[in-house]
Amino acid sequence: MTAAPTATGPRALGGVLSPRRITPWVRALALASLLANALLILTGGLVRLTGSGLGCPTWPRCTDESWTNTAEMGVHGIIEFGNRLLTFLLAAIAVLTFLAVWRLRERHRDLFRLALVLGLGIPLQAVVGGITVLTGLNPWIVGVHYLISSAMIALATVLVNRTRRYSLPAVGEAERPGQVHAHRSALRRLLGAIGLLTLLVLYLGTLVTGTGPHAGDDSSARHAFDAYLITRAHAVPVYLLVAATVAGLVLARRHRWPVTVASGLNVVLAALVLQALIGYYQYFNGVPVVAVTLHLVGSAVLVWAVARVVEKGFAVTAVPAPVLGAARTAGASHG
Repeated sequence: MTAAPTATGPRALGGVLSPRRITPWVRALALASLLANALLILTGGLVRLTGSGLGCPTWPRCTDESWTNTAEMGVHGIIEFGNRLLTFLLAAIAVLTFLAVWRLRERHRDLFRLALVLGLGIPLQAVVGGITVLTGLNPWIVGVHYLISSAMIALATVLVNRTRRYSLPAVGEAERPGQVHAHRSALRRLLGAIGLLTLLVLYLGTLVTGTGPHAGDDSSARHAFDAYLITRAHAVPVYLLVAATVAGLVLARRHRWPVTVASGLNVVLAALVLQALIGYYQYFNGVPVVAVTLHLVGSAVLVWAVARVVEKGFAVTAVPAPVLGAARTAGASHG
């Protein structure tokens, strides 16, 4: 007997780049998308914290005469232009991710849609970034820029979760639908509240940053809020978020919710505690750059942790497909 011929050359490469099933390559690209979008928050923060927001004073060029930074622009030009270059890395990952799920679009339409939205988010971010520069780092636009990045992290987290659940049997079993029946609505409402509170925390955080000394450039406009009051307002939903997470852990133990939910809530709580410690430190020590940087990175971690547990929680509370089919059959028989 002779072995079946295997594809070589461009055909084999095409099978790797655009497989017909979820492979390690697909999962790796989902993770790369998550990490790259998180990195964008870090580099964007460094631009702001080093006062390099107008290191490239115009857009889409770095200057009126050059697409790249020049030696005369110094370190601020390097930092700002480096942040712009990250867009090309994000675009490359987005294109590869889209190709990776192309042949999966019929069986896993949700993965295709996620990859498409993540891809469209790259030019959107570039345009908003350009508007940010052209408006002299308007703090409202800077806030929108950050929130879009946070949304991209959340979407990439969902993509990571689902590529793992659909292709890894152990993960699929741990996160199988239909595991929560009696308290299904309560769990979903709790997770929804955690998600909304996180969004409120992030939004108010952009107002705190836009009011403080690290708004992007010494000449940048600032919000006119009272720094003390807006910081206190930012803290209120944080307290509520901590309370909701602790309540979730208590309910998870009492009702024996799936381990994936309890462990996810533990990760959220850990991220919140770390963020609170860093936040209080920076508040009482004059918002040092290093602490603000760590707080910014922590915000990306918090978005990941919350998106991760919310998506997993909705997955384990979903009605299994056979049950849906049985319900339709029953409905038809009584029609």
